[in-house]
Amino acid sequence: MKKTLRIAGIALTVIGLMFVGWVTTPYWSHGEAVVEVTGTTTKREGGRDVYLVFTTSGTFRNTDSLHYLKFDSSDLQGQLNRPGRYRINYYGFRVPVLSLYRNITRAEPAP
Repeated sequence: MKKTLRIAGIALTVIGLMFVGWVTTPYWSHGEAVVEVTGTTTKREGGRDVYLVFTTSGTFRNTDSLHYLKFDSSDLQGQLNRPGRYRINYYGFRVPVLSLYRNITRAEPAP
């Protein structure tokens, strides 16, 4: 019985740590890059718009982010509709199997 409780405790601890890691991902997976935007599109997902930005460095998404207090995705998408070089800030990971993209938090034209 003690062995079963110990295994259950360890399993719950591991699950808890995985949850904390998932929730805090935006804070430790951010970066900055200069990219060449080649195109954009909008797709409907769960009743809301998800903006995708295609670059020579991969695909990014552009959605509002409570973690970064970003609520201007449509304005940012309008700016990124013009092909060119941009300096972007992003967070997250690209996981093709799960259709997960890095999320752009800021973009400005790069010289």
